[in-house]
Amino acid sequence: MGDRSNEVAGAVHHMKKNGMLKLIIIGFAVGIALLLIGSFGLSEKEGEQAGGDVEAQDRQVVFLQYKETVRREVEDVCRSVSGVKNATAVVFFDGLGGSIYAQNTQSGSTDKCEYVIIGSGSNSHALYIGESLPQLSGIGVVCDTGGSASVRNEIAALLSATYGLPLTRVYVSEGK
Repeated sequence: MGDRSNEVAGAVHHMKKNGMLKLIIIGFAVGIALLLIGSFGLSEKEGEQAGGDVEAQDRQVVFLQYKETVRREVEDVCRSVSGVKNATAVVFFDGLGGSIYAQNTQSGSTDKCEYVIIGSGSNSHALYIGESLPQLSGIGVVCDTGGSASVRNEIAALLSATYGLPLTRVYVSEGK
């Protein structure tokens, strides 16, 4: 082990003599500085992602409010039918909706569709039009119709026509 320490001490002395030790220390310091700078860069990216998460949470809250509004509306429509005392509805949606961007379409032998881009260079972006609502995909209702199958069928037909759903996506059941 003594020989090993002498070799290391000799190598350090040789590096000091030739100025290499300063270069190694400077390189080590630069490496640490780059690691610190990189970690700050990651923190900024994490902050951007957190902002995206907040946007996603906001979209989720809006969706849940919209879903609740549609559910209440369905229940009100059901209770407006003669012979219905109580109604509880569940509504189903495909997706959460999303952003709508302007598009140019060209018809011909091959249909082409491109987003409308405004600005130039790093300031270019697609032309935002607005937000689309989630698509209602199904309705389930439990209601008190006094056991009348014709009233349940009438409710199913009314909901199908009102919300543009096929009858196979609307189910009405008798409550207790």
